[in-house]
Amino acid sequence: MCKPFYNDPAFLRCLHEAAATPELVREFDRLSGTNLARRGTPLDLMIDDATGRTDDALGQFVTFVREAIYERLPQKALDDLAGSSPKNS
Repeated sequence: MCKPFYNDPAFLRCLHEAAATPELVREFDRLSGTNLARRGTPLDLMIDDATGRTDDALGQFVTFVREAIYERLPQKALDDLAGSSPKNS
């Protein structure tokens, strides 16, 4: 992953909006075989966390958002995202 994106307010806002969209997360899980929606028994979820599967899935999601959504936005949308805060939604 590209570290500079972590300091970009527009990317962070985009990532926040993507993660807050249940349909997007559900379809990402379905297509990539991840479990970001945290379905399953508590034991299954603890195993995912302990084995690093959850961290790997989060990294995949961040990369997906960057490549499939953020990098395709027009400059005006990026400027608007940079000027807004996730707390204001």
